[in-house]
Amino acid sequence: MFHSVFHKMMAIFLVVLLLCFSLAAVFFNIAINRYVTEQRTEVLIIYGKRILSALDVILENRFDPSSSYIFQNLLEAFAYNTSSLIWIADDRGYLFAYSSIPGQFADKLSIVNGIYRLPDEKQYAVSESEAIRSEIGTFHGLFEDTGMKWLTVKIPFYFPDIILDGREFRGNVIMHTPIPEIQKSGYTILSLLMPAILISLIISFVLIYVLSKRITNPLKQMTDAARKISSGNWKTRIQIKGNDEITVLADSFNQMVDNLENLEKMRRDFIGNISHELRTPMTSINGFIEGILDGTIPDDKQEYYLNIVKDEVKRLQRLVSDLLDIARMESGETKVNIIAFDICEVIRLSVIQLQQFIEDKNIIFRANFEQETMIVQADRDAIQRVMINLIHNAIKFTPENGSISVTVRNVKGKAEITVSDTGQGIPAEDIPFIFDRFHKADKSRGKDKTSVGLGLYIVKNILKAHNENVYVESEYGKGAAFTFYLPMG
Repeated sequence: MFHSVFHKMMAIFLVVLLLCFSLAAVFFNIAINRYVTEQRTEVLIIYGKRILSALDVILENRFDPSSSYIFQNLLEAFAYNTSSLIWIADDRGYLFAYSSIPGQFADKLSIVNGIYRLPDEKQYAVSESEAIRSEIGTFHGLFEDTGMKWLTVKIPFYFPDIILDGREFRGNVIMHTPIPEIQKSGYTILSLLMPAILISLIISFVLIYVLSKRITNPLKQMTDAARKISSGNWKTRIQIKGNDEITVLADSFNQMVDNLENLEKMRRDFIGNISHELRTPMTSINGFIEGILDGTIPDDKQEYYLNIVKDEVKRLQRLVSDLLDIARMESGETKVNIIAFDICEVIRLSVIQLQQFIEDKNIIFRANFEQETMIVQADRDAIQRVMINLIHNAIKFTPENGSISVTVRNVKGKAEITVSDTGQGIPAEDIPFIFDRFHKADKSRGKDKTSVGLGLYIVKNILKAHNENVYVESEYGKGAAFTFYLPMG
């Protein structure tokens, strides 16, 4: 009977082993293709940087008739060496240099004044972070008719000293290579490694018992850890070393516990600091009422300021409602009431409501309006809340005797609104997260420690409901600038 059970177990082990190696072969093939893809990506990046270096030299000698001829030959040689298509596009999608454009792709490109132009903004958008990007696909539909996927590498470039049509010369070096060309190298490597895989299969069969023990022991450890956590011991973690599925599961388990702890901490911080979001309108209301009672505000102005108080009370009610409806905002169900209004007037009212904060820190405030009146199409109350949040955020992180400026410009038919300050700035590691819910930057940036981390999150969601975005530029130690756009009416 023992031998019968043993034989059954060995048969099961063999089946499992064969299945595992079949899966391993699939994963290995994927890993090889990924490795080869990464290697090809690195090669394209190397050649792309060489092209940028050559482009810099060519631009310095752009009045030399032979420069464009030399550069074209260089592109064609690099394209041949890397089995790729090399296109150089500016930030408007114009292809001012390329190794070649096959006819099947040329039909999908626009032609403006005899120059090819990429049809989709996603194809030529320039990364503000100057990061090199790679993607696998059809290049936003351009290569869809080829029936294959392509590897595309985009390397951004900026030449601030060269101005074309009143714009800083910037764009991307775009390199395309078909995935089947890359996979050929992967198949070659895989065929060379198959004998080693077969030998590993034989050795693994001999060691199956030992490996099974190495699997069951971590599972027992995970069971014990789960039991302790279920009893309320949040400090329990699983310590498993390796690079297999069990290790991934253990890491996910530990990450889950970390997330639960962080969620509890954020909940406590939120409850303890919620007064930050309520304090701004309440302070404005208190200031206007005191001004009326003590006679600072003359009788003929009282009705005007009482109307502002009334508006602040209504906005306070809406603020409380918004805090309760954050989940609805995240789901994209927030409705906006689009009307035409003067964004400059909204900014003036926002500054009036925050004037006491500005005076308390002796901050110099500057309003740079390209026009005295600029009509936009948006939700007036929501945009006023955006302005109050951004200006209040600037006040919080601007030191005493610092300065804040709000700039409004007409940029391509849209109103560009920028709020900048001379504060400490935002650490680079915080920039990707400053618009996240409950996120708070380094507390050393300001004396106000009560922020719940909702101000910029609400700004992002309000503008998202307007199909717009908010952008931040900051260098640590040199202040920060927040910019968003609204359609003009």
